[in-house]
Amino acid sequence: MPEQTWPADPETTVIEYRTGRWAFIGGLALLVVFGLAAVFPDVGHPSASSRAKNIPPAAASLLFGALALGGLLVMIGSVPRMHRFAVDQRGLWWRAGRKSDLIAWEELRAVRGREPRPPVKGAPNSKPVLPALVFTPADGRFATRHSMLVKPLPDANPEVELRLPNFATVRQLTQEITRVRPDLLH
Repeated sequence: MPEQTWPADPETTVIEYRTGRWAFIGGLALLVVFGLAAVFPDVGHPSASSRAKNIPPAAASLLFGALALGGLLVMIGSVPRMHRFAVDQRGLWWRAGRKSDLIAWEELRAVRGREPRPPVKGAPNSKPVLPALVFTPADGRFATRHSMLVKPLPDANPEVELRLPNFATVRQLTQEITRVRPDLLH
């Protein structure tokens, strides 16, 4: 029997967000601007003092074509992907494309939401705090089992973080976890 990869109950609340939107838009802009320059390399008139008047149109077309191809590769590499989370009695479900994971409640001791904060002013080594769900796992192999979803914190702390794009997503997930398992939030 195949392993279940998404909660069976259709009434389960699903929280969604997309990633990669701005890199995709930037790649599209590169493709359009440099693509037009590659197709029409001889549009306009160079100034009399410019060295560009000595460049043949074929060379300019090749250069701008390579830059347009770079924009296309940026677009392909950053196609916006939909991430979905669902919370039910079994655990926290995650799906992105064909990848999925279930963090069962038995694997966790505690969960907390972390708000984003800017770096401390005047401290040169200060870094911004990113929004995340922070898990306190029940065992040391938690980060290995869920490596495509969570990252261990850099210090010796046993906590593991699930980075999210904004605090609204963190807040929605913590509200759903509170509804299902209020004993885990701290």
